[in-house]
Amino acid sequence: MVKFEFDVVIDAPPDRVWAILSDIPLASSMMPGVQDVTLHPDGTYTGKVRIRVGPIGFNLAGEVTVSEDRDAGKWSMTSQAQDPRIGGGVTSTVETIITEPSPGNTRMQVNADVQFSGRLGQLGQPLIKKKADSMVKEFTENLKKAATQG
Repeated sequence: MVKFEFDVVIDAPPDRVWAILSDIPLASSMMPGVQDVTLHPDGTYTGKVRIRVGPIGFNLAGEVTVSEDRDAGKWSMTSQAQDPRIGGGVTSTVETIITEPSPGNTRMQVNADVQFSGRLGQLGQPLIKKKADSMVKEFTENLKKAATQG
């Protein structure tokens, strides 16, 4: 299992950040490679992620469940996805604490546990960590832009 920790401050009030994170199709559009996000009657989402890690391209398809507790400042996501073509997959749990460190600013403390399997798991932690860091950085920049334009 690979653990990731990110700490991000956004120059926008928490209500604006919550509004974006609560709109899963909008929020997922800010993550590179994510596409075809669909809400199902049971409250879960399905979607696809196309990524390239080193020399290998992956087309992961899977399911995501999101929960939030605004009063406690917690946003959580669990996901699982597979690429049957190459025999690899990912399962993850993401826990985010959202606070307002100063008026009009939002702090997001993100902790993620990610399990890679099959060929994706064989790529090695440094390569996967580098790719995940770049994806989170791009998502964060997109989230900052959306939150400050609203």
